[in-house]
Formats: sequence, structure tokens, C-alpha cells
Amino acid sequence: MKLGKVDKQTLLYSSLKFYGKIIHDFFFYKSVKYIGIENIPKDKPVLIAPNHQNALMDALAIVFAQKIQPVFLARSDIFKNPIVAKILFAFKILPVFRLRDGKEKLQLNEIIYNKTIEVLELNRQVAIFPEAQHIDKKHIRKLKKGIQRIAFQFEDKNDFKADVQIVPVGIYYSNYWNFRSKLLVKFGKAISIAKYREEYKEDPARAIVKFTSTLHEKIKEQVIHIKNLEYHDEYELIRKIDMSNVLGKLGLKENIENEIKASKITINKLDSIKTERPKVFDSLISKTKQYSEILTKYKLKDWVIQNKKSNILLRFLFLFIISPVFIYGLINNIAVYLLPGILTRKLEDRQFQSSIVFVFGMFFFPIIYFLQTIIVWITFKLWFVALIYFISVPFFGLFAFEIHRFFVKTMSLLRFSRLKNKEDGKKAVYLRNEILIMLK
Repeated sequence: MKLGKVDKQTLLYSSLKFYGKIIHDFFFYKSVKYIGIENIPKDKPVLIAPNHQNALMDALAIVFAQKIQPVFLARSDIFKNPIVAKILFAFKILPVFRLRDGKEKLQLNEIIYNKTIEVLELNRQVAIFPEAQHIDKKHIRKLKKGIQRIAFQFEDKNDFKADVQIVPVGIYYSNYWNFRSKLLVKFGKAISIAKYREEYKEDPARAIVKFTSTLHEKIKEQVIHIKNLEYHDEYELIRKIDMSNVLGKLGLKENIENEIKASKITINKLDSIKTERPKVFDSLISKTKQYSEILTKYKLKDWVIQNKKSNILLRFLFLFIISPVFIYGLINNIAVYLLPGILTRKLEDRQFQSSIVFVFGMFFFPIIYFLQTIIVWITFKLWFVALIYFISVPFFGLFAFEIHRFFVKTMSLLRFSRLKNKEDGKKAVYLRNEILIMLK
């Protein structure tokens, strides 16, 4: 198996990373925040251990958070195509084989693990998703043993003097799939496994289990973790309902970092109610389900019920005034808007949606804009007009997208204004207030 120069810095990788980071941080997401980068040790072998929720976007979040070029381990089925495999190797991604790939393939993992150890010996980074599979829930799954095996194997080879560091990472999205959502990447304090030396020498399996438990807890600290998946959707809605209330009590501004802090408080509160007051918990879940059904029926979000400030007439007036800019942005970005939807329409796993849109946009949107610019140049015969068009059209596209989002929210407000004096509208307001009262 030819693994390529994964342990070498490459100009191609650096160039694509520079370009991709611009698209990722300033265009694809509305806001991106990297916290705790200083927790990544320098001049030591490092294993990065992030939670896994959003396919390729999780890996990109780690790549774009820092200057160095980490090596990733990924499931082997994405390497089946020889051309794709070469591209993945070029981008420092190595396959890990599972039993489902065939028993004969499992022995290839030794080659991968040995290469990984070579990378660590150079004090380079290796990133592995310990959950081994992404999940579209705010929940950290039971960890597999790949990262632990590499860490202990590396330390054992060096008589526990290598001082390998494992950094737990939390990746949080305000929305897994939507363009222009918010992203937070939080690096926790590094964990050294040197203290497990004696325990590992006596009983390797016990040492690995003990460390796995510690790593699981440290990853959970970085993100929102809803341990009971049976009530995940209800917990998710309740944390949103309670958000403004908790932020107000804590005196915190509304941003993605504080959203996690407030959510943890609400989730802990719900867990306590479930344990100490089970009848109240059952009633709370029942009311939340009823509230959710009304929201779904009328295509509303919780913020619409909560909102008391927006003037719908002024919003429509603004939309009318800004409509020429929206139309210009829409017409010149129509292909950019529609093509990703065509590509992702039949996806079995929706968690790949944003990954496909990002990669496609990164490589093909500039081509589309370039072809449109040629048409503009042929039409006007003025190079500076074509240049201004090429530079400005992506920004008009973003502007048109935000206007469309503003329009969708305005229509939601309008729907609720017509509903709030009817039975379902009154019931929604009542249920929301009841939920907040029961959380006190």
C-alpha cells in the first residue's frame, strides 16, 4: 500500500488550505470561532480527538483552525476508487479498515498504525475521530479504541518517554446542513498518558479502558451532550426555549460560545428533573411534544413565538426597497444556488450534504463565475467592467441569500401573526410559557 508523503509538508496542500480557509471562514459560514488553540502542545507528538457530527466538515474545521498540516485517519470505504484514494493520500488522509471491509484487510491496519507512529515521531499531529462514525445529534457516542491503541503503542515503543499528548476537541454547529450557519471549534486541555505507564505494564486492557473513560468525559466538556437519545429532540427544543432566559440570568451576550454554556445548564436541569421529579419530567416532555407539533404544522420556529419586537410592515417595506439588489444577486448566482441542491437531492446520509456543497463550491463556483464574466466582457468589451463583475458577483450572491433568509423569517412572523389569536396560536404560547415555568 503506497501511502504517499503524508509526513511531509507540501506546497499543494498549503495553497489549497489557504484558499479553502477563506471560503470556509468568510463565505460558507456566517461566523467561525476557534477557541483553545493554545492548548495544542508544540514540539511534542499530538493526537487530536474531536467529536464527529458533520462528515468532511469536521475534518476541515480541525484543518482550518491551525497553521500546521495534521494527518487524518478515516474509514476505508471512501478509498475504494483509486483516483479518489490518491487525492485523499495527497491531502494526508489514511484509511482504517474494519471487519466489515473483510478480515484480510484488517492486517493492513498495522501498516497504517506504523505510518501514524512515524508521523508522531516527527512531533507532527494525527487527528482521529474516536467515535468512528458521525451522528446528527448533540451526543457523544461510545468511543472506539483506535486513538488509544496508537497512543499506548507509541508510548510503549518509547518506554513512556515520548510524552504523546491527546487533545479533546468539541465541534459545534448552529445547523448541520444550512449554508451560512455558525461554527465553534473548541480545543480542550491536552491529556498525557504517561501517568498510565505502570497500569499499562500490568494490564494494558484496563489502562486503555480507564483512559477511554477520561477522554470521553473531556470531549463531552467541550460540547453539548444530550446523553438520553430517547428524548434528544425534546431536549433540543427545550434548550432553545430556555436560551434567552438562561443567558439573561448569567448576564451573557447571545453568541455561539455562550449558547453552549446556557445549553449545558438547561440540559443538567432537565436531567435533574428526570431523576428527582419523574412525573414533572413526563409532563414537561408531553408539553414539549405538543408544542413541537404545532411548530411543525405551521412551519414555525420557536424564535417566532418568542419574538415581540419585529414590525412586519417595516420588514416588507425594507424587502421592497432592497428587491432590485436581490434580483441582481439572484440572477447572477442562480446556477450557484441550484446546482448543490441537485447534487445532494438523493443523498442517503444527509450529514454529507454540507461537505458536498462546500467541496463543489470551492472548485466549481469560481469556474461558473469565470464563464459568466467572459459573457460580460464579450457584451460590454470593457475589461474593468468584467473585473468588477467577477469580484463583486459572489458578494451579491451572499447578499441575495441573506435577503431571502430575511424574507423567509418575515413570512414566518406573518403566519404566526395570523395564527396567534386562533386556538393553535394561543395553545403554542400557553405551552411555551408552561415549559418555562416547569423549568424553574
